[in-house]
Amino acid sequence: MWLRWVLCEAAQTAKRSPQFAPAFQRIAKRRGKKIATTAVARKLATRAWHLLTDAEHAAARNPPRHAPPRPKQRRDNPPEGSHGPRASSKICLSRPRRARRTD
Repeated sequence: MWLRWVLCEAAQTAKRSPQFAPAFQRIAKRRGKKIATTAVARKLATRAWHLLTDAEHAAARNPPRHAPPRPKQRRDNPPEGSHGPRASSKICLSRPRRARRTD
């Protein structure tokens, strides 16, 4: 149900584009604007389906080339722009801990 709503919202804009306007006007004259908007939404869904399936077939024919692995950084050499761990995350060893009161 939500998919139909999304497609109809997209059709509100698409019906003004030169690719869909003639079909929208033709259907709206015969059947009404709401039905014509739903028809444009269906045309959008069909076009999206074909774009996605054609992309899948193209990807199957031409598998992507894998990028070479990135070099690992050494632990003693932090990345550029890094200033090491934050001061708040360090444990302060200069002060002894307070003893708890046991009353």
